[in-house]
Amino acid sequence: MQYSAEWSDDALNAAPEERATVADLRLWLGEQNVTLHVHGLSIIDHLTISLYSLAEGLAHDWWRLFGGRDREFSLVGYRGGFVVPDIRFKFDGEVFEIAAHQRTYSNPDVRFWAGPTEVMRRADAETLLSGLIELVLSRLGSGGVEDTSAALRWARVRASRTNPEEAAFCEAAGTLGLDPYQIGEDAAASIEQAAVYFEGEPLTEFLAGAGAADRRRLIQWVESADARPPYTSRVSNLRSVAFEASCVAPPREMEESWALGYRRACAVRRILNLRASDRFRSFRPLAEKLGASRAYALAPSVEGIRALRSDHADAPRIHMRIHGSSPEARAGHLFSFARAIGDVACFPEESRAPINELRSAYRQAAGRAFAAEFLAPIDEIESMHEDGRDAVSIAEEFGVSTTVIERQRENKGRIQSALARR
Repeated sequence: MQYSAEWSDDALNAAPEERATVADLRLWLGEQNVTLHVHGLSIIDHLTISLYSLAEGLAHDWWRLFGGRDREFSLVGYRGGFVVPDIRFKFDGEVFEIAAHQRTYSNPDVRFWAGPTEVMRRADAETLLSGLIELVLSRLGSGGVEDTSAALRWARVRASRTNPEEAAFCEAAGTLGLDPYQIGEDAAASIEQAAVYFEGEPLTEFLAGAGAADRRRLIQWVESADARPPYTSRVSNLRSVAFEASCVAPPREMEESWALGYRRACAVRRILNLRASDRFRSFRPLAEKLGASRAYALAPSVEGIRALRSDHADAPRIHMRIHGSSPEARAGHLFSFARAIGDVACFPEESRAPINELRSAYRQAAGRAFAAEFLAPIDEIESMHEDGRDAVSIAEEFGVSTTVIERQRENKGRIQSALARR
């Protein structure tokens, strides 16, 4: 994404912040001008608006922008009454996605078209957004408009970013949708307690994935699960398998989460010498195949997590909560266990990480793709479908839900594309 601003020196806006920052703004995603719009019968390639509200909104939402998972932010939320395109931001923990959506206004009658999507690294996104904020603040300063809300907020954000520990706390608060500089004691305490067990992206995903669950109880569950006897959760051969998989299918720069998951699933199946006809209709045979003892046991039920991956000196441990006793729950046990294996295979560096319900978080998405292709390879699904088997029958064969089978068929092109690049 690129932008340009040609400042206006004779704006008539009443507020000094707005008057000083009126500009002809142009934004490009890729090579497409996403500020191009229809106004009445005319096509105009720029917007003449005040940029102050955009800079203020981005500065105040900084930690939510980079801490949020499964959340989307739009420039529309920062428009301050001005007409702006619907440019949406989303961060999954690995890549920052910017997309232009169609937007129509009335009075004045303005229409923006849908546009491309651009994906960038976090560092590039931070440079882009901070550059826009500082461009506006510089313009304010040169006009003698200082100590604005945007300037004061950005000074706090910049100071926090220089302190890794404080930045981690601020981002964790943003994960919960909270303002780190006006956070309540209970919320702050739950972040600090979670940070005892998780750090980096796993901390963000743990907090974001907890949802409405009681976070203190969930943290207590993590503590008690990790204190269980090793034989109830240790998966002895998983670390060596994951290391070999990372060598067989090495990481790729800017790789999509699903591509990483599919490639590592194929690699692990080969390492385990699994034939196309091999099935795991419950999690126990799979656990034993990877070195777990027959004493491997499920952990108590809790809200807000499916499983916990916890690495120790001897081997990774997978603590899986009881999902229930129904056939659906048994399928859930198998899929959750495979997702935890996928987390170790896709991210072999030692860590403690949650397996939960987040959809757009990079680690969760990679683990979900891994589990689907590991348990129900697309080639086998397609072969069975050609033999006249339906989704229910195929799902029963693989011990997964019909949703997994349907998603595998929907994603056939993605899977084949990822495996072709392995």
